[in-house]
Amino acid sequence: MIKIILLVLLFFQISLKSTNSEDEYKILYKVDKKIITNFDLQNEQKYLLALNPSLSKISKKQIIEIAEQSLIRETIKDNEILKYYKIDYNSPSLAPLIKNIYTKLNMSTEDEFTDYLLSFDLELEEITRKLAIEAAWNKLIYDKYKNLINIDESKIKEKLNDDIKNTSKQKKFLISEILFDAKNELEFNKIYKDITTTIKEKNFKTAALIYSIADTSQNGGEIGWTSKNEISIDIYKELSSLKINQYSKVLKVASGFLIINLENIKEEKIEINQEYELKKRIAAEKNRQLNQYSIVFYKKIEKGTFIDEQ
Repeated sequence: MIKIILLVLLFFQISLKSTNSEDEYKILYKVDKKIITNFDLQNEQKYLLALNPSLSKISKKQIIEIAEQSLIRETIKDNEILKYYKIDYNSPSLAPLIKNIYTKLNMSTEDEFTDYLLSFDLELEEITRKLAIEAAWNKLIYDKYKNLINIDESKIKEKLNDDIKNTSKQKKFLISEILFDAKNELEFNKIYKDITTTIKEKNFKTAALIYSIADTSQNGGEIGWTSKNEISIDIYKELSSLKINQYSKVLKVASGFLIINLENIKEEKIEINQEYELKKRIAAEKNRQLNQYSIVFYKKIEKGTFIDEQ
């Protein structure tokens, strides 16, 4: 009888040890002076799966890799931001960003979104925190590079006047992007092969989540609806030759290599408020240049960051 009790106790201890080992606190990375733990990684996976349901179609290993890179990227940005100013996690400007997220997930209220997050064991505050970091990063990029933005307003205005005179309708394209970088031709070929394989086996959004270095990566590369006037001539030419659900050849841009996916096309009757449209086009060009600076600056600080895998 004593032997049986001892065996039961031994089994219980082994089971308890096994359970505790799964919940054991572990440091996975050190990014300069900040740490990333296994609990951080678990939460990041939940976050990515909640906001990108298509990730459920890929392997657990790939999800972990995406979550690791996402956390490292966020930590590097956070470290850099704090050199300049404090992040405002309660800014009213975050509310529209939250609404934009749950609207894309086909939800109509913040309460509905909160309940949805709870099903992933997440809280709205975590989403708000991430949005605050990204908003602060965008502010940092603007403050650093606003004086380098070069806008030829007369050229934009001239193009707008031509559009008003010669066009009654305009095409709009719903597009997504994958932006990647490569040190040499061998690396380029490997990454491009991996991207095209993932697109074929999964879809474009999943490939963007895995391989894109653009800020749009966490949204599956989604840029949204855009018109001819908001994109470069090269990208417009590519889009004009694509059918819906086709992606472009690789385009060389200042920040790397770009692949564009055409998700849909629509035509809109042009009823242009000239002043509003001019401001809109100028803003689009400013954002394009700031996005380029953002990628270049991130690459620079990433190279100077001490990242230690434990």
